[in-house]
Amino acid sequence: MEKNTAIVNRNRVMYAANRMQLQIRHFARGVFPRARGEITALPFNRFFLPIANPDGASCYIRDGAKEYELRPGFAYFIPIYHPAGVRLSEDLRFLSIQFTIEVVEGVDLFSRSHTVREIEDPGWLAQAEQAFDTSSLYVAASRLRCVTQEFITCLLGDGSGPELEFVTRFAEFQPELDYIQNHCTAATTVEELAALRKTRRETFTRKFTAATGITPKELLTQAVLNRASNLLLRGNYRVREVAFELGFSNEFYFSRFFKKHTGMPPHRFKELYAHPEI
Repeated sequence: MEKNTAIVNRNRVMYAANRMQLQIRHFARGVFPRARGEITALPFNRFFLPIANPDGASCYIRDGAKEYELRPGFAYFIPIYHPAGVRLSEDLRFLSIQFTIEVVEGVDLFSRSHTVREIEDPGWLAQAEQAFDTSSLYVAASRLRCVTQEFITCLLGDGSGPELEFVTRFAEFQPELDYIQNHCTAATTVEELAALRKTRRETFTRKFTAATGITPKELLTQAVLNRASNLLLRGNYRVREVAFELGFSNEFYFSRFFKKHTGMPPHRFKELYAHPEI
């Protein structure tokens, strides 16, 4: 009998894999006494792994739907831009990974998720601690990406399919997405995007919103927030330097913009999450 030697290619899967850009924004272990439970909507996803919580229900994550006591043996997920408060005592030990997973700039795979998740930990804490304790830089980095990707795969495979359909709708707007990636600042306007299609702002906004579910103005805002958080997280950029880099007229307007969309002023965001350049 002749064997079937045909090769089946999953080109769409390959393309999607190459488009998924995982960026780790924060990786820390220990205690974090400055988290007082204020509601924020941060420009990255938060993956939280409690190690020990002697104070029980006084350490929690809460949003408009529910409050979750931070229990060792469980992992917690706060989606990007989802308003939630985190309260931690000085006795709670934890490990946290904060990340984005984008297909186009400003469009995260979890940007349509609106629920804090509590998931029994199948071994992510042990893997993350192994990454944390590994002395070899690139071995540690590879382990960190691996455990983060495993967590993402679990989230995506657990009923998130309909939430991800919107990502494919951006394909017809590739020229506009390329323009945002190459030119976006606080001064970029929807009129500039519409001009690429030789159409009016209103017409472009209506077509873009109908296709993607978000307005072009919202996409520009998310792209600027993404760039702002990247610069602030580097640690060697002052707030006023970030404001200048992104085209804001002054530091005050940038700070007001950042706090309006995240619930946190940029100087506090920098204080809590920034790291020095390697």
